[in-house]
Amino acid sequence: MESGLWLPSEKINRTSLIISDAQSLSDCRDWFISMGVIADKRLHLLRSLIRTLPQASLRSLELALGVTKDPALIEVRDMIMVEREFRNARDAVFAPFMPLFESRSDGLDAVEFPEWLLDNLWRSLEKREPELYQEARYALRGLRPEDPTPVVFFRLVTAGAAILREHPDEILPSKRERGDEAEIAEFANYLDLHRISRAVLARLPELMGRIDAEKAAALRLMFKDACAISDEGGTRFMEILFANLEDGAQIIKFVATVSDRPNDRFLAESELAEFGERILDRIAESLGDLKAFMSGKSASASKGGDDLQGAGDRVARVLNQLQSFATYIELSRDGPWGKRIGDAHKQIADMVESQLKGAERVFQDALPLKTERVYGRVKKDVPRIEKFPKPEAVTKAANVAAFIREVRATANSGGFASLHSKTVQTLEGMLDSYFESLLDIANGEDPFETEPVMQFFELTTDLMQALCGEEKAVVARRRIASSNVNSPPKPNAA
Repeated sequence: MESGLWLPSEKINRTSLIISDAQSLSDCRDWFISMGVIADKRLHLLRSLIRTLPQASLRSLELALGVTKDPALIEVRDMIMVEREFRNARDAVFAPFMPLFESRSDGLDAVEFPEWLLDNLWRSLEKREPELYQEARYALRGLRPEDPTPVVFFRLVTAGAAILREHPDEILPSKRERGDEAEIAEFANYLDLHRISRAVLARLPELMGRIDAEKAAALRLMFKDACAISDEGGTRFMEILFANLEDGAQIIKFVATVSDRPNDRFLAESELAEFGERILDRIAESLGDLKAFMSGKSASASKGGDDLQGAGDRVARVLNQLQSFATYIELSRDGPWGKRIGDAHKQIADMVESQLKGAERVFQDALPLKTERVYGRVKKDVPRIEKFPKPEAVTKAANVAAFIREVRATANSGGFASLHSKTVQTLEGMLDSYFESLLDIANGEDPFETEPVMQFFELTTDLMQALCGEEKAVVARRRIASSNVNSPPKPNAA
C-alpha cells in the first residue's frame, strides 16, 4: 500500500462521522488540519469517504464550506461539488430506473436493485466513455424541465447495457454475493427499455387521469414494443411504470388498459398477474394488522404506539386499493380475485362497524353528565364539571372521532355509509347539547369556577374539531370568547 494513504479503521470511521455530522465551518477546518487531511496523500482517502455520504450530508457540507477562504477547505468543497454533480448527472441519465433502487413507501413488493450496481456502472461509464460522460454533465447544466431528453443520455444508457453484459466484472462489488451476476444481467435487460420508459413517463401525468381511446392505444403500442424487445419485456416495462407510481395500486389501471379491460379470471392467469397478487397480498397483510390492532392484540395497540386515526388512514388506503380492482377489472363473485376482494370488503366493514357502534359509549365516558332537578319532578342532564374525565377516556374519544372522520370519504365504497352517517349525527348531537349546557353554565346566574368550565369547553371543541372539522370548532370557540366564562357571578355574601 502506498505510504501516506493508510489510516487505522477507527480513524476512518471517525472521519465519516465527523464529515456527515459537521455543523459548522470551524469544526470542519479544525478537524481537517488536526488530522493532516490537507496533505495530497490523504485526498484519495477523503474522496472515498465523500462518496459514501448521503446527498443531504453533502448538501449541508457544501453550504457550510460555501464562504470559506481557507485553501484546504476550498479543495474539500470542490470535491463535494464534483461528487454532487456526479450524482446529479447519474440520476438524470438513469432517471426512469432510479425508483428501482429504492424500497416502496407503500409497502408493496417490487423489483429492487442494489445501490452498488448503479454507482459502479456510472464510474465504469466515466472510464470507458469519457466523452459521452462529460457531454452529459454539460448537457445537464443547461437542461430545463420542458426540454427533450438529450441524445447523449440515450447513448450512455445503451453503452451502460453493453458494459453490464460484456464487462460484468467491472460492476461487481468487492465483496461478492450469490446472485450479484444475475442482478447485473437483469438490469441490463431493463436498460434495453430506456427509450420506451422515457416515453411513457413523459406522458404519465396525463395517463393518471382518464384514459381515452387515444391514450389507451398509445399505451398498448408501447407495451407491445416492450414485449418485442424480449420475452419478459412487457413485464419489465410494467415494473418500471409501477416503480414510478407513488400509489402502487394505480398499476392495476395500466395493467387493465394494456389487457383491454379483462375479467379477473383471465388476468389472474396472465403474465401480469403478479401485480394484482402483490396488491392483494398487501391488502391481506394490512387487514391482519388492523384486526390485531383494533382488537388490542398488537404491540402498538397495547403500548399506545398507534391510534385510531392512523387505523382510519389505513382503512381508507386499503379501500382505495380495492376500488382500483373494481374500477378497471370485471370481477366475478367466485373469481380468483373477486372472492378475495369480497372477503376483504366484509372484514373492513365488520371492523369499522364495530368501532362505530361503540362510539356513543366512548363519548359518554369522555363527556360526563349528572341529573339535576329543575322543577318539581322535572329533571335534566347537565355536565358534571366537578371532576374531569380520565385522560384515557379523553384520548380514546379523540381517537374515535378522528377515526370516524378519516373513513368518511370511503364510507360508500366500504359499505358502511348508513351506519357512519347515523353515528356522526348522534355524536354531533351529543357534542352540541353538551356545549350548549356549558354555555348555560357560563352565562347563568349561579356562581362557578372558571378553570373547570374552560377545561370542558376545550374538551368539547377539540372533539368537535376531530369529528366535524376545524370550521365548526372555530365557531364554537368564538361563542366561548363572547360568553361570561371569564367573569363568573360572585357568590352572595352570607
